[in-house]
Amino acid sequence: MSTASEIYTELLELKTRIGLEEISELDIACKSTIHRFLSNDSALSNIPIIKIDAVLDYTYERINIGNWKDVKPYLRKTMTIASYIKLIACIKSIEPSSHLDVLHLQKLFKIIDHGLLFGCPIEKEPQLLQKCATILNKHNCEQLTDMKLSSSAQNQDDIQNIDSSCHQGNEIIVECPSMEYFYKEHILTQKPVVLTNCIQHWPALTKWTDQSYLIKLAGLRTVPVELGSKYTDAEWTQKLMTLGDFIKQHIFTTEGPTGYLAQYQLFDHISELKNDICEPEYCCFSDTNDPVDINAWFGPKGTVSPLHHDPKKNLLAQVVGEKRIYLFSPSDSEFLYPHDDELLNNTARVDPRCPDLELYPKYKDAKAQICILKPGQMLYIPPKWWHFVESLSISFSVSFWWE
Repeated sequence: MSTASEIYTELLELKTRIGLEEISELDIACKSTIHRFLSNDSALSNIPIIKIDAVLDYTYERINIGNWKDVKPYLRKTMTIASYIKLIACIKSIEPSSHLDVLHLQKLFKIIDHGLLFGCPIEKEPQLLQKCATILNKHNCEQLTDMKLSSSAQNQDDIQNIDSSCHQGNEIIVECPSMEYFYKEHILTQKPVVLTNCIQHWPALTKWTDQSYLIKLAGLRTVPVELGSKYTDAEWTQKLMTLGDFIKQHIFTTEGPTGYLAQYQLFDHISELKNDICEPEYCCFSDTNDPVDINAWFGPKGTVSPLHHDPKKNLLAQVVGEKRIYLFSPSDSEFLYPHDDELLNNTARVDPRCPDLELYPKYKDAKAQICILKPGQMLYIPPKWWHFVESLSISFSVSFWWE
């Protein structure tokens, strides 16, 4: 196990890749504080951490004014750089010859994750904070070996025990189709399909069934968790918590609100988990050069995504557990009663599991395709196709979205 001094030295090597030109619009007081830290290693010991905290607090307030999409890039880059500076300043304050314990790691990972959640990549070192996290993991993985679930919580029946009555569907299933076949029969025609034997090589298919693996690898990392039955409910909210707390408090319990780590770019945040999956080759059929959006969907039995549609092509890969998915063609839109609210106009009011035909009489003319997605399968959902998703067990899925 490495000492605090050794970890500090390795983290400090990343400093040479950070410049002030990307935050030139920052006010002079904040910029001078950052410059002093970056230009003088001794400043990390001599300037109180409270000063870099002041920069972080000021930047956080500016980021949270108005709409997220309107936030200036220099503010988010400031959040990234200032988080890095606080990280190495905190390690510098630890006795150089000592080893980092779990309490130290919790504090340091919280700094990294705050920067990742509210910051953005800087040009010369886009993986700055991810690399910091990797350094901490590499040197201190021994500290995480005791972060395991109780034996009762590790019951694999909770993950794979599916009610046999749920095994119904009218989906089209194709075994590992050729690229040409997939393009002609599904991309061009915009028809959904379940693909089998395409991701059997993913380590995630075996590793992620063990919740202790996830806790050991990333249990101290902070992630955003949705709380509530579905995002259309008034009581729905979000909360930041560690992945370990999320698993312990929401994956293996039915008490309290449903917790769902949904539509989150977890693999950009925790790069070690990305090693367990691969981007499917079918994502190459793109109309742009933009990267594929990869999102994680991790939650207990009963999590629901209301009936909605997305503007992009979607490959939904099922890794752990099973999901029931209702699919409707865009031509059925008038029968599904989309919300009138502009923010929810891609979401329908009908629940296809138990439609209220008195309230939504046109639904009787909608034609649902029902899919039971199992571990190792992927569902292709064309753009604008309506889909309702329900977890039939503890479930971990990965979605790949592209234009």
